[in-house]
Amino acid sequence: MDKMKLSFENKIIKNNFIVLKCDFDYQSYKTYLSKTLQLKKIIMEYDNLFDEAYIKIFNRVRDSITRAWRTYEKGDIRSAGNIIYNLLFSNKYLGHTLCTEFEKNNFVNTLYRGRIINDYSVIGSIDEFILQIFHIPFDKRNLVANERYSISGFPCLYLANSIDGVKAELEITELSHNFFIGDFKVNNSIKYFDLTPTFLKNLNQLSVTKIKVAMLKLLLLMACSIRVNKKKSNYCSNYVIPQLVTASIASKAKYNYRCIKYLSIKSYLNNKIDYNYVFIPEFQKDSLHDTKLLKMFDITPNEDYNIFVKTKETVVI
Repeated sequence: MDKMKLSFENKIIKNNFIVLKCDFDYQSYKTYLSKTLQLKKIIMEYDNLFDEAYIKIFNRVRDSITRAWRTYEKGDIRSAGNIIYNLLFSNKYLGHTLCTEFEKNNFVNTLYRGRIINDYSVIGSIDEFILQIFHIPFDKRNLVANERYSISGFPCLYLANSIDGVKAELEITELSHNFFIGDFKVNNSIKYFDLTPTFLKNLNQLSVTKIKVAMLKLLLLMACSIRVNKKKSNYCSNYVIPQLVTASIASKAKYNYRCIKYLSIKSYLNNKIDYNYVFIPEFQKDSLHDTKLLKMFDITPNEDYNIFVKTKETVVI
């Protein structure tokens, strides 16, 4: 059995299901269908690990994701959101809801956010710097672009776990006078939805049940990790599923966390491993920012990318 698990793990690694790549946006859906079918064929080769009952469960999860995708593109966004919401929070697979398999709670020391700021007048003080490096204010939703885990007009806060990760995301290769980084020291442990591929590590050491769950998680990870090489439009079909995941978490009543951790695809394609955290702000009528989220961090200018070159001041919110 151990040799079979190791053989299965090697095939999963060899075929690279972590980041799917295609040239054009319209190929995203077909790329997902093709790669998940390839994954299914590999699974079916190992019938001592995966029985017919499991294949049916695998098909259910895959069909839910593809159905949500197609439903969204037909314009029925509410129904598409309900499908992903139920996939994560309502339906049970192998005795568990998928959300319980993705939920993590860990302490992170410092996260980072970079900005390219040309107008120095908007950052005359540390307090102004903090607001500039924080999420886009609610009254400037028009500036929020379509991103992997955030819908146009919804100002999520993206943080990286390393400075190199920030540079990769902003495609910064050289130092420039207008590139700055804020250090986000985290005050408490973070509970988040873990969409990183770390669950694929050491598959051969897991129980058969855990391997089965891992393959279900991989189906969602693949749908959230499609890279389009040649973007030509504002609409990105490869963002449909990750954005529905964001919407599902944001709409979960009384949910005690609103954060997703995911692999930086830009770093991964450069043979580096970095992780991003996207925090989903809660709208507040009397504030332009999520003040509760702001209090999670002590934000200071990074020493090496400091807009206030001579300032060592630390401000605690």
